[in-house]
Amino acid sequence: MNPILKKLQATVNRSRELGLKRCDDWAGQTVCKLDPDTLLDVGCGDGARLFSYLKKRPREFYGVEGAPPLMAKAETRGIKVFSYDLNGRWPFEDNKFDVVFSNQVIEHLHNTRLFASEAFRVLKPGGTAVIASENLCSLLNWLALTLGYTPFSLMQICGRYLGNPLGMHYNEPHPALLPLDDPAFSGISGHVRVLTVRQAQELFDMVGFQTEVRSVSILPFPDGFSRALEKFVKNRGHFLMIKARKPESDSAKKG
Repeated sequence: MNPILKKLQATVNRSRELGLKRCDDWAGQTVCKLDPDTLLDVGCGDGARLFSYLKKRPREFYGVEGAPPLMAKAETRGIKVFSYDLNGRWPFEDNKFDVVFSNQVIEHLHNTRLFASEAFRVLKPGGTAVIASENLCSLLNWLALTLGYTPFSLMQICGRYLGNPLGMHYNEPHPALLPLDDPAFSGISGHVRVLTVRQAQELFDMVGFQTEVRSVSILPFPDGFSRALEKFVKNRGHFLMIKARKPESDSAKKG
């Protein structure tokens, strides 16, 4: 790779890391302020992420994780961990949780509408879904399309990074966690459906939530300049942040 291009790529990657940290902080701090008694972390990993923000452990802390080693670590932290296909129904009763949290998960699913609907169902009236993802209409993805390249958020396809020579890991294989014909392969090996700010707003409103959606990190600009730009270039940040509240009366559900 050209040395100048390589240096530019490193600068953008650093800005991306800072933007992702801001997104993580927003999500974790939002959950902490809500002070949930019952919490579901969808895509909990080893369970460490939220514990760095929570001031006290929820009375009931449930998690969803598909990787057995991560499940085992989460369970040692006292999380009740389930594993199931997130494109299907969730194994929890109605009106169970104060907060449903999910960070960088929904972009791996094809049935995003059912995900939103199930989050609505399992939340108590007045409960909140706090969800972070990537933004398909980010400036960085738009620039890639303008150049005729695949958006950065969609480069990984069936275990290989293709379509954008400016992206990290271009033409490199992703570690194969499942056989190519496994039903879960697509979700684990790449982003399937990346939402825009408007699309996320309409989707979560449609299932009955009162929704706030915004984005942060105007890449490829450095973090400081990006923060200043966010006031003027709305909905073009690379990271999507969704805060969706279930009304006190769940009669508002639309489907």
